[in-house]
Amino acid sequence: MVRIFTLVLAGLWLHAARAAEIARGHASIGGVDRTYALYVPQTAAAGGAPLLVLLHGSGGSGLRIAQLWKDMAERNGIVLLAPDAFRNDRWRLREDSPEVIHAIIDAACAPVPVDGRRIYLFGQSGGAVYALLLGMLEAPYFAAVAVHAGSWRNAQDYNAIKFARRKIPVAIIIGSEDEFFSVASVRRTEDALRTAGFPVQTTILPGQHHAFFEGNAAEIEDDAWRFLSGHALDGPPAFVSYR
Repeated sequence: MVRIFTLVLAGLWLHAARAAEIARGHASIGGVDRTYALYVPQTAAAGGAPLLVLLHGSGGSGLRIAQLWKDMAERNGIVLLAPDAFRNDRWRLREDSPEVIHAIIDAACAPVPVDGRRIYLFGQSGGAVYALLLGMLEAPYFAAVAVHAGSWRNAQDYNAIKFARRKIPVAIIIGSEDEFFSVASVRRTEDALRTAGFPVQTTILPGQHHAFFEGNAAEIEDDAWRFLSGHALDGPPAFVSYR
């Protein structure tokens, strides 16, 4: 059971999210306190705005990655939701399961006018690896997924492809000088997805390294949002439960 324990009612929460810019939220999911950052821009369409779910890198936080995306979200009317991993050193399928992510989305966005056909996923570094997995597991729920500085590197990672119930569009953005994920690993990930029939776009950023920060975030976000915004589900999102 999901319970939101903010100090405001749902209507006031939406107002607070707008007024306070990036709001910090809590949700009790399965008796566990989960935290997230929520940003509802003034430009969000009242009839339903796109929602971008952000997965931070290892050692990062939802608040930090939401801060980096804030200007882009304001310009394009994007609602941002950035959960914190249960343990911020990495995303784990057990503690950060699709059911948990889905419950956080439902809890945080209950008072927010979101277009269900335009729910997108973006991950950076360790969050990118998990976004690729989550995108496969929840292909009927997310309209598209974009990742930066991440790829599949282990043979077992590719098994995620067989769980996809839809050929979800995927964009992979990588710096040519990334210290942790090689361009070769990105190409292998791209080839595996293409072979399985997934639409894939790969962007190599010359001279860029692994980090995602103020100096390079705008270029990465422009590329990611240009790709993501070109896709929408044909109908309502369908969450896949593995319990």
